[in-house]
Amino acid sequence: MTYVLIAAALVLPVPYMLQLPGPVFNTLGEYRGKPMLSISGAKTYPTGGRLDMLTVAVSGGPGRDTFASQALGALIGEKETVVPTEAYYPLDTTREEVAESNAHEMSSSQDVAVAAAMTQLDRRYTVSLLVDEVVPDSPAQGELRRGDRIVSVNGTRLADDPNAAQVMSETVQSSDSVDLIIARDGEEKTVSLTPDIVSGQKAIGIQMRQDFEFPVDVGFNVDGIGGPSAGTMFALAIVDELTPGAMTGGKHVAGTGEIDPAGTVSPIGGARQKVAAATAEGATLFLSPADNCAEVMEAADQSKITVARIDTLDDAQNAVEQFAAGNTSALPKCPAAGAVPNEKGK
Repeated sequence: MTYVLIAAALVLPVPYMLQLPGPVFNTLGEYRGKPMLSISGAKTYPTGGRLDMLTVAVSGGPGRDTFASQALGALIGEKETVVPTEAYYPLDTTREEVAESNAHEMSSSQDVAVAAAMTQLDRRYTVSLLVDEVVPDSPAQGELRRGDRIVSVNGTRLADDPNAAQVMSETVQSSDSVDLIIARDGEEKTVSLTPDIVSGQKAIGIQMRQDFEFPVDVGFNVDGIGGPSAGTMFALAIVDELTPGAMTGGKHVAGTGEIDPAGTVSPIGGARQKVAAATAEGATLFLSPADNCAEVMEAADQSKITVARIDTLDDAQNAVEQFAAGNTSALPKCPAAGAVPNEKGK
């Protein structure tokens, strides 16, 4: 009877997700028979080698069951991570909402990657902060509309500021009254709003999006691929295509990290799975966001892959170029697993 109960328990669904190494895509190559990146409006140059973007496969989560036996096996293994579903999604999240969120994050990461590449190449672009949605029964209802361009908030100009969304959010949180200048139908208008308190945070009831105008057109062939963490590798690939010479020197590079328009690289989830996928695919250099260093160094087989620590897109480009030239001693290093980093993380 005891064995029967144990067997039954192992096939019960549990509220956890499993993170596994996912598919690998060469941003300089093709996906489903077409280039992953296509650039027009500027001179491009031949590339070489690989700049791989990495993904994490997920078992379980909203709309999909994970069984106790799977979670137990993942805990024993080295390449999978078990995480509570609630750590990522509210209990009422649907599978469709997850897919929509992933697609939105991928779309946003594309624009930001182009912006970061333009910043790295010192090519000017414009950016506007737009109202994307107005929340019903909020302070913004009846005052703002979808498509309104936010010119300034409480006297701070937002037009052409890549960090406008952050400035807007911080201003709302620190203010009892929010005075906006918006552009609508070719005219400017002043709107004053008093924030509500929602879940302990001040809110005026809008969702925002950034609208970029770049000096080049970049097309992304990523249908079916979701998430925000490909930004750094997309930005590197764009820089590579817009500058003479193959950045990789023909070598196989992989990496990850969210990026902002200024080129700052942020940590991501699933670093353990991504370095495993990169190694299995044959990459010999892995670009790790600084705050992912500990996890990456613990998981990386350093006899097969070199790990470079990156804080910015400039760091990433320099690391690839140094590696291509054989100067591995010049790479910014992650501290060894278990080491205590100094203020520079070395």
